[in-house]
Amino acid sequence: MPAPIRYIESEQDLQDAMDACMGKSVVSIDTEFARFNTYYPMVGLIQIYDGEVCYLIDPLVVDDLSSLANLIVATDLVKVFHACSEDMEVFKYCLDAIPSPVIDTQIAAAALGVGFSISYQNMVEHYLSVTLPKEETRSDWLQRPLTKSQLDYAALDVIYLLQVYEIQRDRLQKMQREDWVREECEDLSVDLAIMIEPDSCYHKVKGLWKLDRKQLSVLKSLCAWREVRARELNVPRNRIVEQKSLMNIAIANISRKQDLQYDAKMSPRQVRKYGDDLLFLAAEARILPEEQCPQLVEKESTRIDSKQLGQLRQVVQDKAEVLSVAPELLTKRRHLEQLLRSEDKNGNFSLPVELSGWRKEVIGNDLIEALG
Repeated sequence: MPAPIRYIESEQDLQDAMDACMGKSVVSIDTEFARFNTYYPMVGLIQIYDGEVCYLIDPLVVDDLSSLANLIVATDLVKVFHACSEDMEVFKYCLDAIPSPVIDTQIAAAALGVGFSISYQNMVEHYLSVTLPKEETRSDWLQRPLTKSQLDYAALDVIYLLQVYEIQRDRLQKMQREDWVREECEDLSVDLAIMIEPDSCYHKVKGLWKLDRKQLSVLKSLCAWREVRARELNVPRNRIVEQKSLMNIAIANISRKQDLQYDAKMSPRQVRKYGDDLLFLAAEARILPEEQCPQLVEKESTRIDSKQLGQLRQVVQDKAEVLSVAPELLTKRRHLEQLLRSEDKNGNFSLPVELSGWRKEVIGNDLIEALG
């Protein structure tokens, strides 16, 4: 093992470990969790490496994790993760805190042209020429005791992670791309699934343009109810009711319990357990005055000029080749389409918000120029 490991099973040991980490400028962090039949992640282990010691924290034994919460929000301590969206949810759920400031090595690898959405194993092999074992990738992290193989696997996840970060940091500085990564990482805590407002959940449903305002009112109410129930029961949303069933109830104006199984495609169990609630909520939503219902959602009907779109995509491809990065890092097709739809009556275009920040200088201005 490249570094000593300390298994943390008491609040005092955790406090001592966090005190040691607080004396550093950067630590690497990872979590091991299960999320098979639950809404929230069930964390089984939290790993932190401070450059000297690897701490493996057992959250199933240590009840008070407040000293860990203090560390992950410490503004003068950089927290390094890899592909950390789910780790963010873990900390939000178990600590009610979100790590900050954060650097994600997957994002850094993309900015350095190593690969877009590169896996941790491939990244470590690229930077360190180390092949990581994969045997424990899907092991049970809630079992106790954890095996030596599991502990070694978990420790290497953060030990090598910090080494990779140090290499990336130096290369980002030389290529003057630190701002790219910093801006991208600042948005990592935005729109976490477990933080979305229940009343906003219906916005995620496809095909909203097909619904009138009354139907949108029904769908909004049903999606909000499902989100609250899923959180209360700690089960996946579709275990309550599938999204397509909620859409069917809204569109088909279903008001009878016997129609839920065949017209809404709900299972008999779901109908028995939730049918009355759904019908009541739908009826309540339908009697709302129209002015209190959600606004209509317009279909993106503006025709996209395929020649212009192809021209923009070529601009992105050319710039990506010059910078030696994946085109996906610079922009996505839907953002190019948003740009084309932004044309005003004078023939001027406006960059979508996704092409602001570092992207404006790197690719945004070139796209506007290409449309001139």
